[in-house]
Amino acid sequence: MIWDLHVHIAGVGSQGSGNFLAPAFQRSLACQLFMRRVGLPPAMMKAPDCDQQIARFLVDQLNASEVDRAVVLAFDAAYREDGGRDQEHTLMVADNDFVADLASAHPRILFGASIHPYRRDALAELERLIDRGACLVKWLPGAQNIRADDPRCLPFYDLLARHQVPLLCHTGAEISLKAFPHTLNDPRRLAPALERGVTVIAAHCGMSPFLHQRSYFGAWREMALRYERFYGDISAFGVITNIWRLRSILSSPELTAKLVYGSDFPVAPWPLTCIGAIKLRRAWQLRRVRNVFDQAHQLMQAAGVPHPVFSRAGQLLRVPASKKAAVAVPTARRIAA
Repeated sequence: MIWDLHVHIAGVGSQGSGNFLAPAFQRSLACQLFMRRVGLPPAMMKAPDCDQQIARFLVDQLNASEVDRAVVLAFDAAYREDGGRDQEHTLMVADNDFVADLASAHPRILFGASIHPYRRDALAELERLIDRGACLVKWLPGAQNIRADDPRCLPFYDLLARHQVPLLCHTGAEISLKAFPHTLNDPRRLAPALERGVTVIAAHCGMSPFLHQRSYFGAWREMALRYERFYGDISAFGVITNIWRLRSILSSPELTAKLVYGSDFPVAPWPLTCIGAIKLRRAWQLRRVRNVFDQAHQLMQAAGVPHPVFSRAGQLLRVPASKKAAVAVPTARRIAA
């Protein structure tokens, strides 16, 4: 089975969804590019059922793809040091219950929760969302103001470990949702979680999207070799700045054993920038693949990623029994234009 553990969803809060996108982010180039790359008109954001349309698009793309399971990620707000919500610095919210409802309705989708550890109700909310089927918890420290090595996180880690719920945490620089310093995304801050028995998946393996930004890949590599429960996902590796680092990881069996597949949907790969790491002819073929899930998966296959990486999430996640059964494969895949 192919498991994609890094799929984003967003919305503006239509029909009481609980989602939120800051107006400045809605107008940003990054947001416009994401919409255009996956074929959604920017005008959709003004529709009275915007969030529901985005959810239907994601489900349609997934059901027509080669991917068997996808973790759709909620995204909590930024919080202040006193545990109160920091609306001024919150750029995005993907509501936990909105995502949990989506997962309940669609067998291919798993619910990735997001709970800020500084929240006054963090532990109670984690228990509630585990009951709703959360298979992991997602953080983006540089957007949510989380210091993963803060002692306030320790009770949260203990609860994650007790329920065997992994933590998927962004590592490396962040561009689209940057509200706080990049240093919060240093993977070394995750050591206390590992030392308390939490399985941690470092999104992007500490890589940064641009060469002028600081990379934490070296720190990720050191920790992946040191800690048994420390992994890294390969979301956003289908671009020129990251594809060659992927090839170096694949040359090490020890590091390859720590990789987990994620697409970073709706962030689409750029196959033509990967020429050299993949063959020219294959890059042109991949450029024509219209299903974003399939394009990301097939590009990683072309780059030499072995099958265990695509199935490893199934061994790490807290998967509800209802999601373990096989789902019928569509008779026709929407793979290429």
